[in-house]
Amino acid sequence: MGLKEGLGRFLGRKEEEEDYLDLDLDIEEYEEELEDKEEVKMYVKTAELTGLYDIPELKKEIYAGNLLILDISLAKHDKVLIEKAIKDLKLATLDVGGDIAGIGEDQVIVAPGGVRIDREKVGGK
Repeated sequence: MGLKEGLGRFLGRKEEEEDYLDLDLDIEEYEEELEDKEEVKMYVKTAELTGLYDIPELKKEIYAGNLLILDISLAKHDKVLIEKAIKDLKLATLDVGGDIAGIGEDQVIVAPGGVRIDREKVGGK
């Protein structure tokens, strides 16, 4: 007799079928979750550029087909860093057939292959 059964008997509780898990249902729910994840073709991810050491991880996301919204505000003080980073990201973006554009002064959007960025604002003047 296990601890659960002993405690249940001590408290005068009878074992019921509800106390047991149906493992088949749990596995089916897990498989459904996996199927839902397989349908995802692209993630929209946010990132910050703080130094050159960030570039390999950003390029990895580009090659994985994800869309990046990149905050460059922390690196704006270093003009050489910004130029090098944007050059590297442009090359990776061109390599996958994507697009890259600035959004305001502090953000850059990097789109994967098959996605183009419209540079015209919608609404407002």
